[in-house]
Amino acid sequence: MAKTALLALAVLLLGLAGAALTVAAAGAKNEPADLDADPHLAGWWKLDDASGTTAADASKHGRKGALQGGLAFDKDSDAGRVGKALKFDGKAGTVEITGYKGVTGARPRTVAAWIKTKASRGEILSWGEGEFGKMFTFGFIRGRVGVTPSGGYLYMNDPVNDDAWHHVAAVVEEAERPNLHDHVKLYKDGEPATIHDIGLLDLWPLDTGDKLDLRIGRGFTGLIDEVRLYDRALSADEIKALVTQSKGR
Repeated sequence: MAKTALLALAVLLLGLAGAALTVAAAGAKNEPADLDADPHLAGWWKLDDASGTTAADASKHGRKGALQGGLAFDKDSDAGRVGKALKFDGKAGTVEITGYKGVTGARPRTVAAWIKTKASRGEILSWGEGEFGKMFTFGFIRGRVGVTPSGGYLYMNDPVNDDAWHHVAAVVEEAERPNLHDHVKLYKDGEPATIHDIGLLDLWPLDTGDKLDLRIGRGFTGLIDEVRLYDRALSADEIKALVTQSKGR
């Protein structure tokens, strides 16, 4: 009887261990440790090209950006948070990801970048179409970094325009009808940001259009570096990892 009981206990423990390994493996699959190789990395523009007017895409998709408005890496590069960064003049200079419409509809997404600026206006990343609820703009709103879908907005309370490097990110969580108030999170330097929103308008569902190509830096004055777009919602730990990984490079 004792041997039978011990054998049953051993089988039970092995089963529990196997279940734990399965859960761990599933978690690893959903949240890859290597965010550079994440299959959901839709675009990664380091903006540290040596010369010319083409911004390489370090993701697997090869979605190159075309420098517009007189921008060129030869004359508009400066020291970045990682390698080099691109200096925007707040005027006509942008990087257009020609032919790529970004993450559209109600799909989850994460946008992230390093920025250094003294200004309080301009876009970091935007795409969509110019109708209510159809745009997705990540950039300055009333002097703070936030998100607007062209109707409603929310932004972080803390400023980032102190001419120092800051990592900023926005996450749209998966939902059938996501809205700013309930499903969007903002991060500053790897930590959740306190948020200001305007109430009822922020309950309008996000439904990003597909008319405009994705663009970087429209109206922005200062440096932008390491722009990333994922077509999934990164966790808080993953946002923090983006910051710590960058600091280690």
